[in-house]
Amino acid sequence: MQTFQTGQKAPLSTLTPQTTLTLTVQVTGPASEYDLILFGLDAAGKLSDDRYMIFFNQPRSPEGAVEMQGGARNEKVFQIDLSRLPASVRRLSLASTVDSGAFGAIDHAEVTLSAAGTPLMNYRVTGRDFQQQRAVMLLDVYFKDVWRVGAVGQGFNGGLEALVGHFGGTVADTPAARPPAAPPAPPTLATPPPAAPAPTPPAPTVNLGKITLDKQGQSARISLRKDGQKDPIRVNLNWDKGGGFLRAGADLDLGCMFVMQDGQKGVIQALGNAFGSERHEPYILLDKDDRSGAASDGENLVLFRPDLVQTVVIFAFIYQGTSDFTKVGGRLTLKDPRGNEITVQLSSPDRRRTFCAIASVENVGGEVRITKEERYFKDHKECDEHYGFGFRWAAGSK
Repeated sequence: MQTFQTGQKAPLSTLTPQTTLTLTVQVTGPASEYDLILFGLDAAGKLSDDRYMIFFNQPRSPEGAVEMQGGARNEKVFQIDLSRLPASVRRLSLASTVDSGAFGAIDHAEVTLSAAGTPLMNYRVTGRDFQQQRAVMLLDVYFKDVWRVGAVGQGFNGGLEALVGHFGGTVADTPAARPPAAPPAPPTLATPPPAAPAPTPPAPTVNLGKITLDKQGQSARISLRKDGQKDPIRVNLNWDKGGGFLRAGADLDLGCMFVMQDGQKGVIQALGNAFGSERHEPYILLDKDDRSGAASDGENLVLFRPDLVQTVVIFAFIYQGTSDFTKVGGRLTLKDPRGNEITVQLSSPDRRRTFCAIASVENVGGEVRITKEERYFKDHKECDEHYGFGFRWAAGSK
């Protein structure tokens, strides 16, 4: 395995003939979280398509050529298939950012490039290589006549915004400062006015906080706090108020089946008044039973200690008042305290069934993985049999 130094470059072919690669990254330091991002850039080094910014809230490129996964020891693993990248993506730039602190305080950041399970090259930097930078470019895999690899080691004091701006983008909800307008030139008869310049296309806007899971099996991840404190995830069930839904007096209920890391199992739902608790295990609470859809914020389920969770399957079922989910227009939204927001729309309702497992929440290596399920069942028992919780069911009421 070769060890690269900052600024060192080499054709990928000198390391491997493979085009399916693995980047394993670890940043160790005093901050509670170091985010890893892989930017897919065009030939000019610009982020012309923000779908190719791969990070915890967008872990997969549209065609699956790049995918981010969690690894051992707080590592992040990027799986890359260069042969599947579109022609518009000619550079993959790996970077890390930190919200509080600076990279001058890290112990080290290390990147290993592998193919077919064999490590090919390693690049390592320490806090002595930086000062107050809050964003650092680590490694590039780029096409210049042939695919190449380069160790970068360049930092930005301005953090994520400066990094995204370097690639020609802007972070959502952070408008760029505008320079003062130049004073108008005095009129003259000697020369005609200059032609108006061609408009500059707007920079792509990167929304780091919001993502919609469109397809069954699609996932997104939320990083958890590392200090063991509460890091609640709020789950909201809401639905369209049109289409005769309210007039029918329908009652759509939110709930979940769960397994904690200590093996405790249970069900949270209004049926049977099993509303849960904020102060006691399982630290999951259903706030109310909205029997008509009249509440503007729908029904809410709060996972106060997702760090203690092993698996949660969030479900909705029609208790009364309508025949199926096609008349509901339901959607599930999950939010954390840092503004990350994941939406799951019920886009493929089944007219024959009135119970829907909407999403699963799993604790994977210090991160919460949220997956769109949207699987329809006859009742609770049939859903339980699919996911294997092993509960004993009896008829209930509320």
